[in-house]
Amino acid sequence: MSIATFFVFHFVQIVLVESIVMWRLKWGTFRHSLVDALMMNFASILGLLLGLAPLIRGAGPFGLMLFCTYSLMVETVTLMLLERHPWKKVVSTVLIANLCSCVLLAGESFMNWADFSGLFR
Repeated sequence: MSIATFFVFHFVQIVLVESIVMWRLKWGTFRHSLVDALMMNFASILGLLLGLAPLIRGAGPFGLMLFCTYSLMVETVTLMLLERHPWKKVVSTVLIANLCSCVLLAGESFMNWADFSGLFR
């Protein structure tokens, strides 16, 4: 899988998960949550593609931790610049949404890393 396919596939997953979480946290309508999730994740993906992608893709748990930290910072700043909600709501929403998306990525990384071939003999 090429690096572009890798990031586009994960971008779609993360945007969907985070927009559903934002919608359930009463960020706004689902459409509004989806647009904001697209904007904040687009800002994150630009930084990843411009500089951090090689560090994150092959680094395992350290790369995932680096991605989550970077994503928290960029997405919080992006939503704060939109000035639609108070600071506390932005920070709590970004923390919960990123926790859910990082758990999704960690689960997928574990499934790719673990060797389940011995279970079905």
